[in-house]
Amino acid sequence: MDIKSFFTSIDQKVLYDLIGKKIKNKEILWLTKTIIFHDCAHDIPPKIQSQTSLFDKLPRDKSLFTVARGKGLPIGNLTSQFFANVYMNELDQFAKHQLKAKYYLRYVDDFLILSSDRDYLEHCRDQLTDFALNKLKLKVHPDKQFIKAVSCGIDFVGYIVRPEYVLVRKRIIADCKFKLGSVKADSDKYKEIVNSYRAHFMWANTFSLQKKIFDIP
Repeated sequence: MDIKSFFTSIDQKVLYDLIGKKIKNKEILWLTKTIIFHDCAHDIPPKIQSQTSLFDKLPRDKSLFTVARGKGLPIGNLTSQFFANVYMNELDQFAKHQLKAKYYLRYVDDFLILSSDRDYLEHCRDQLTDFALNKLKLKVHPDKQFIKAVSCGIDFVGYIVRPEYVLVRKRIIADCKFKLGSVKADSDKYKEIVNSYRAHFMWANTFSLQKKIFDIP
């Protein structure tokens, strides 16, 4: 399962209240409040890295320019990555302590549960969906939730994980080939692309794939 438009759906007040339960230092709370409630979609510094017209190309549900006031965190900020885990920790605790999920994994807004009991998994799906909506004001993506056998492979964090081996997603392989084909083979950019994708491929069973794509002898 995963959350639909996660970063743009985070409720700023809910996030701040979660932090306020743990942190009592006034200076830290002031700094936290300043970061969380900063309206970066409208308070844009004079010098920005991209043309403002490029923002119009963003999908509406992925853009802070179109979300309701009090919603969303800027995806690129390191603080947002930290705050995302603070926010989703509530879901983690619910899954572990209320649903008693023995095998539960989460990466940012992607999460999964392993069990041999299908009825239990269906119960977990419904409970997690309700908890995310009622407690965190988040919507589970309706098209990205599945219950299937582990033998079919688990599509998770860029890989297809099977019991005996790990594969790289076909889309990532296609992107790699496209990027390599768009630059000169002897250029520094080509080397950067190769190093980047090899770092990703190294965590899967890709020996033959790397020999083929990167022309490794």
